[in-house]
Amino acid sequence: MKTRRKYRVCFLDRMWYVAERFSEREHNNLNGGMLLFMCWLFVIIMPLALTLGYFFRPAIAMSSLILVLLPSVFCKLRYTPARREALQEHYREMKHPDRRLIGIILIAIALTVANLSLIIYLCR
Repeated sequence: MKTRRKYRVCFLDRMWYVAERFSEREHNNLNGGMLLFMCWLFVIIMPLALTLGYFFRPAIAMSSLILVLLPSVFCKLRYTPARREALQEHYREMKHPDRRLIGIILIAIALTVANLSLIIYLCR
């Protein structure tokens, strides 16, 4: 008898799963990896690069763009077929994943606007 491995589920897994379900149903390019990439880019990398570019040199800001590659590497290593199956099993009774996806996207937009307004305020 094959034993299943127990996985810990976190918020990133929920984000990934909701976007994957939406992508499967709507046949679009917003899959789980793309959602994690967009949130990483707009919520963390852009404010970090802008802040480093203002207070230090632009070369340091450009070097922080290497961090853009982390979400794709993270998704390749984390979301193996076994983990995908475990997430489907864990979230199989989730209702309205579209609403959750819209909530995640709106929170990411709000955080991006807050970060950019804070940067503009601090750099005056």
